[in-house]
Amino acid sequence: YLESADNIVTWCYGHLLKSIEPEAYNPDYAQWKAEDLPLQLYPLRYEPIAGKEAHTQTVINLIKKADVIVHAGDPDDEGQLLVEELLEYTGNSKPVKRLLINDNTDAAVKKALSQLKDNHPFKGIYRKALARAAGDLIYGMSMTRAYTIEGRKKGYRGVLSVGRIQTPILGLIVRRYLANQSHTSSFYYQLIGD
Repeated sequence: YLESADNIVTWCYGHLLKSIEPEAYNPDYAQWKAEDLPLQLYPLRYEPIAGKEAHTQTVINLIKKADVIVHAGDPDDEGQLLVEELLEYTGNSKPVKRLLINDNTDAAVKKALSQLKDNHPFKGIYRKALARAAGDLIYGMSMTRAYTIEGRKKGYRGVLSVGRIQTPILGLIVRRYLANQSHTSSFYYQLIGD
């Protein structure tokens, strides 16, 4: 962190927290069983991400030490989420101001610093991002288990990973790959114009 006479500035490099493993929510989840699906993983519970524990603890200590917190996360859903989840994790009840910077020029940053807003009106953005994160987690883990359980019944030994984003993207790639398998060469026209 950086410290001046009256301020301390620290940063997050991506998320510093992750959801705990399913078996920490419920010990029965250690065994992958269809009757446990969908997994009940809400409200989300967090722990520091491996390899980021020391910095996460530094940020937590600074939150606890502060009189007022200035949330300077990116001005989007994910930026709101990754700072808010730390504030929730620490049980913060101190005032939080929101700094919105879209332009990193000196003039724009100084202007934004002079126009700090109360963070409370941004709670809706946080809740929206949290709902998406929780939905992604529950969907991904539950569907991964569902497909893997079915795959194992047919002798598959690995894990069949399913995700809200990764699965459709993988589908597009496979569809394109298969289309290229039956490709025959053909000619094409070049258009040239003025």
